[in-house]
Amino acid sequence: MNILGISFGKKNANTDILVKEALFGCRSAAPDAEIRFVNTCNLNIGRCRGCGACSTQLEKGKDNVCIFKDDFQELEEKVRWADVLVVGAPVYVLQPVGQFKDFVDRFSCRHDNSAINWVLDKRRNGEMPGDADEFPMDRLKKRTVCYISVGGAITENWTSMGTATLHLFGFPPMMKVMGNYNANGMGVIGNPYIDQQLIDNMHEMGKRTVEGYHDDAVEFFQPQGKPKGVCPVCHQNLITVVPGSAKVECPVCGIEGELRIENGGIEVEFSKEQQQRARGTFAGLREHTTEIQSFGGICGPKIMANKEMLDKNMKERIKDFETAIANHN
Repeated sequence: MNILGISFGKKNANTDILVKEALFGCRSAAPDAEIRFVNTCNLNIGRCRGCGACSTQLEKGKDNVCIFKDDFQELEEKVRWADVLVVGAPVYVLQPVGQFKDFVDRFSCRHDNSAINWVLDKRRNGEMPGDADEFPMDRLKKRTVCYISVGGAITENWTSMGTATLHLFGFPPMMKVMGNYNANGMGVIGNPYIDQQLIDNMHEMGKRTVEGYHDDAVEFFQPQGKPKGVCPVCHQNLITVVPGSAKVECPVCGIEGELRIENGGIEVEFSKEQQQRARGTFAGLREHTTEIQSFGGICGPKIMANKEMLDKNMKERIKDFETAIANHN
């Protein structure tokens, strides 16, 4: 077994400490596993530029590599190597640091389980060039993951998007999430080693993440002292209200539930059918792949039918903008 810890925090600071302690928990469940740790702070991982090269390659049945070369490929290779992952990131303004999102934006397209299977099915049916067996199949291998967000604020809602955003990493390749931990309040805790319960929680979450890899019956880690999640899939407490109805959605999983008030408290019920189409499931990813694949047939004819007008407008508006800026300056 290969186990990887990734910290998007400062070297040897709180995020590093918590990820490493979770790795100690992993080791207790898999003493013979190879364990690696990477701190990304000094890695150069640029943002996705929206060039579309990866999508174009995938639509042609090719391996959808990112054409921009920096340290993204180094971190991606480490993730491909791993069977079990612990991912941690500091939260400065509600969400994890931007480097995490930069990595995920480039990682997700390349590792979208549904899109890759769409290519493999096309290859097998002879509708695309290439042999399905030649595709890098480790992109589809089974993985489990747990998430740690780290924030200074005592008020938990100042870190409310921490673990929720970390979920963006694992749902395209359908990683099974075994734990979320929002380590807020570090501004008063001072150092993780002062809080033994926090360290114990890290060990237990790491241990469960390994055990969940081997046994689907292992339960999602519910940390002591933390509220139980509303969503039964991602275990987050975030909901989006659908105006004019009693329906709500989990913004992480994209599934719909029914909201009701019982004994003065809010209850939300997500049906089994909805849970089975969450973003981290094959059905949920396939919904999105199908939607994306429809764009060309809809937008292509529109653009071609209006090409002359669009070219004229774009040229004129660019000139108008440049003139307005020059006059103002």
